[in-house]
Amino acid sequence: MFGPFLILGVIFLLLVRHVNQKLDSPQDFQQDTNDGTILNEPEPKFKPETEPEPETKPEEPVVTPRPQPEPTPFRETVRVEPERKEPARSYASYGHLFGLIGKPLAHSTSKVRFNRMFREQHIDAYYENFELESIEDVTKLVAGNPNLCGFNVTIPYKEEIIPYLTRLDETAQAIGAVNTVKVIHKESGTELIGYNTDWIGFTESFKDLLEGRKNALILGTGGVSKAVKYALDKLGIQNRFVSRNSTFDIMGYYELSPSVMDDFDIIVNCTPLGMWPDTDQCPDIPYTFLSGQHVLLDVVANPDETLFMKKGREHGALAKGGKDMLEQQAIASWDIWNSIEV
Repeated sequence: MFGPFLILGVIFLLLVRHVNQKLDSPQDFQQDTNDGTILNEPEPKFKPETEPEPETKPEEPVVTPRPQPEPTPFRETVRVEPERKEPARSYASYGHLFGLIGKPLAHSTSKVRFNRMFREQHIDAYYENFELESIEDVTKLVAGNPNLCGFNVTIPYKEEIIPYLTRLDETAQAIGAVNTVKVIHKESGTELIGYNTDWIGFTESFKDLLEGRKNALILGTGGVSKAVKYALDKLGIQNRFVSRNSTFDIMGYYELSPSVMDDFDIIVNCTPLGMWPDTDQCPDIPYTFLSGQHVLLDVVANPDETLFMKKGREHGALAKGGKDMLEQQAIASWDIWNSIEV
């Protein structure tokens, strides 16, 4: 009676075995569809949505080089030896002391000129600028420097110095102004003798330009103006003073008409107008009336060309400054300081 059951059991085991074999080989279950696709195809384990980017190195930061300054072109430098502004030792240690009194003195080149000469000629002397607030201070200057042998005088003290002097030489007395003082130390006291070398400097510097000329206008009425008048008188040249304040003997600038300018072929600037540092100033004369027949002379030594001279040259006039005049009067001063006093 168990025979049929046994047969069925065997058949069931065979079917189970067969099914297990099919599960182990899934390709046996693939079937072609009508549109040519394959059913039951196994999916790949990983399918990226996009193609992977090739591996690249991280970009290095861009560094902009700093601009280098352009090389400075080579320039040959020349060392200029500065002028000695102060003595290497005190005034008292020098055998001889000279100087210049006035106010202001920044424009003056006398100190440089004299000290250069002393060094070159090995003279035991020194020259200093003494800017005095008042002419009364000249007494203290002389008393405080027993080695002081002489000094020059410039504006505004060329006339004010006279009462402080022991005496004047004949020329200084005739001119009425002093620019050189000789100091003589004696047991009985100190003597101050006044001289004028401005007229010598003017004559020596300008005599070539004055030849053949007859009439001159002198601009200004100060101490140097008087020395210039003395020199012109000695040369036989007629002259007139010109000032802002006119008198019977002194012309005013407003009187310089075309006819007057034609009559006077020499014009001398004896004012400080145009002197350094105020180089943009000049005497108020009618420069448009100038011509090639005129000669303009300026006693100002610094700068080399003043505005007065420049304007004259622009209208054809000859012009010369006071640099050479300063040299000539300094030579005359040195001769006086070195002369033997009788």
